[in-house]
Amino acid sequence: MSRVKRKEDVFYSLFREYGEKLVTVGEVYQRIFHEFPASRALVPSMKEYENICDEQARKIFMELSNSFITPFDREDISALVKRLDDVVDYMEAAASRLDLFNINEMRPEAIQLADVTVKAIGQVAVVLDNFSSFKKNSIVMETALAVDVTEDEGDAVYKNALADLFHGDVPTLDIMKWSRVFDRMELALNACEHACDIVQGVIMKNA
Repeated sequence: MSRVKRKEDVFYSLFREYGEKLVTVGEVYQRIFHEFPASRALVPSMKEYENICDEQARKIFMELSNSFITPFDREDISALVKRLDDVVDYMEAAASRLDLFNINEMRPEAIQLADVTVKAIGQVAVVLDNFSSFKKNSIVMETALAVDVTEDEGDAVYKNALADLFHGDVPTLDIMKWSRVFDRMELALNACEHACDIVQGVIMKNA
């Protein structure tokens, strides 16, 4: 019995650590968009954080390959890792495009999207921090559901951002650049929601 408990703790601890890393990356991401272009020098650090999170994902996959006992379905563990990885990948992609496309002026909707994404990441971190007690702690399901609401907030910002691009007096090249940045930003936020959808599924399966 103690071995079963120990194996479960390993996975939950690794996911908790992943959540902490996501919060750190999110803070840098938010700073980049708030302070750009002065923050341009921070953009390469997003790749470094992506590599750190990739290593955390590898730890979970290695534990999964070496474990006969898991706290919930192996497929859900794998899927959750991939969605968390997506969050970081899309944030890095959005930030790197600011530099790649030689953008020199920030749009207000990008700052708003970064803020909403960081809010969602904070909620994801709460879910992962309490995940081990999901059978008795309602905060896990409540917070996972709250991410859906946060994603809706971001979706409204994203739609407004595109409307301002295509209905405003914006040069065609800038429309192309910002459309790609906004798309990656939305995907990062969507990945937060998808991660919590998996958590909701795990809770329902084990209810």
